[in-house]
Order: sequence, then C-alpha cells, then structure tokens
Amino acid sequence: MKECIRLKQKYPDVISGYDFVGQEDTGRPLAELTPLLFWFRKRCSEARVTIPFFFHAGETLGTGTETDLNLFDAILLGTRRLGHAFSLYKHPLLMNMVRDKHLLVECCPVSNEVLRLTGSIMSHPVPALLAQGVPVALCNDDPGILGQGAAGMSHDFWQALQGFENLGLEGLGAVAENSVRWAAYEDLEAREWTEDVKNGAFGKGLRARRMKEWRREWEKFCQWIVIEFGADEDFEREAGDDDGELEQDDEDDNDDEEFALEDEDTDEDLEPVKGKAVKNQGD
Repeated sequence: MKECIRLKQKYPDVISGYDFVGQEDTGRPLAELTPLLFWFRKRCSEARVTIPFFFHAGETLGTGTETDLNLFDAILLGTRRLGHAFSLYKHPLLMNMVRDKHLLVECCPVSNEVLRLTGSIMSHPVPALLAQGVPVALCNDDPGILGQGAAGMSHDFWQALQGFENLGLEGLGAVAENSVRWAAYEDLEAREWTEDVKNGAFGKGLRARRMKEWRREWEKFCQWIVIEFGADEDFEREAGDDDGELEQDDEDDNDDEEFALEDEDTDEDLEPVKGKAVKNQGD
C-alpha cells in the first residue's frame, strides 16, 4: 500500500486504482482487511492522492460464504467496479443496489468456464444481471494464463454472442460501451466519478469525449455490417418485390384482355350517333 501511494505520486497518470490479487476463496476476506483499507484511505488523503478501489469480489459458487459476502463489503467500502461478481445474481436486493449506485460488473465468461464456475456459457449469470439493468462489461481476466493470447477480447465477445439470447449485436455494443464509460481516465473523487459516469457522453470531461469517439466508431462498424453482410438479404428482398410487381403486371394484362373481349362482345350492339357510341334503344 505504501508503494502504491509512492508510485501514484511519482507516476500520477499510471496508477488509477487499488485492488487485491489472488484466488479469492483461499485469501483473506475484505471484512478482515477493512482496518487496513481504512488506514490506506487515510494515508492517501494525507498524501493528497486519489486512489479509488476496484475490488475483485464474489468469484465463487458458494452462497453466504466469506467470498460471497465480499460483494457486500466491496460495495460498502466504495468500490467503483466489481471484478467477476459471479455470485451477485443470487442477491436481488444487492443487484438493485449495484444498479442504483452505477457500479460496473466486470464479467469474464471464458475464465469462468475454464475455472469451472459454470459448465457452459449457456448457464452463465450475465443474462440475469442484464435483465435487472446491472451495468456489465466483458473482460478476459488472465489472457496470458488462460490462452487467449493476442486474440484480446474476441473469444469472450464470441462466447457471449453465441450463448446469451438476450444480447445480440446491439447488446454487444452496449456492453462494449460500458467499458469506455467506466474506464478510469482521470482522478476524480467519489461524487465526481458517479456524476461523470451518469452523464456519459453528455458530460464535459475526458470520459464524454471518449464516449463520443466510441459512438462514432460504433456507427462506422454498424454501417460496415450492413454493407458487408446485408447485401444478399436486400437483394433477395428486392428480387421478391420485383416478382410481385411482375405478377401484378400480369394481372393487369389479363384485365386488359378481359376488357377487350367485353368491348368486342358489345360492338355489334352499338351504332354511331353524332360521333358517339351508344346502345340501340330496342336493346
């Protein structure tokens, strides 16, 4: 903690937050570390540096265990994001609190499968969080260890798209935008951070500029999707419309033939009268 404060003073643009690292189930719970965290916060204030918490919490299958309860303590300690939060879906009231406090959940679907927290992407709790309006971002946890390598986020986004029926392309866009929205761009106090996140692209700071840049790039991507993959569909639709027009033209031609036949049938009953064709009075 002392080293973190020292590095923040020396490299203020490099250090953006503080978290604990390690397997959560085998480590010490946040409740046990609370006195130390209060000391750290006090030292940060004395050193006039802002180092917020971004706690890893709830990466467990247990319910009511110390690891599961880390979710509660992380929120009480003022974390700005929740790493994994796999067990959050078991706590409806806590989900509502996370949503109302504008906290982001960093979900790692591939990592959760590899570590056997879920048997497959189909049983991952992300859809439950999205259904409750909880802000979610997709993360790859430990790509160097888990094998994603240079693929970055591609595997996680592909898994989510294939496994979550309530996501779709627009859902992937919203999840990706959350990564931009909840990123730590500059030092902000808790109240400023929350207000800045709420304002999003309508704010005035660096976050707003980055979100506007993201939306422009997303619009270009969506246009590329339409041009690259929508051509065949549009062609089929246009071809179908043309077939319909041809069928309508054929029907119109048949109608013209019927009118012509009717005219032929009545020609013998007509006689010219002052340049007009009228029926005989006897008929």
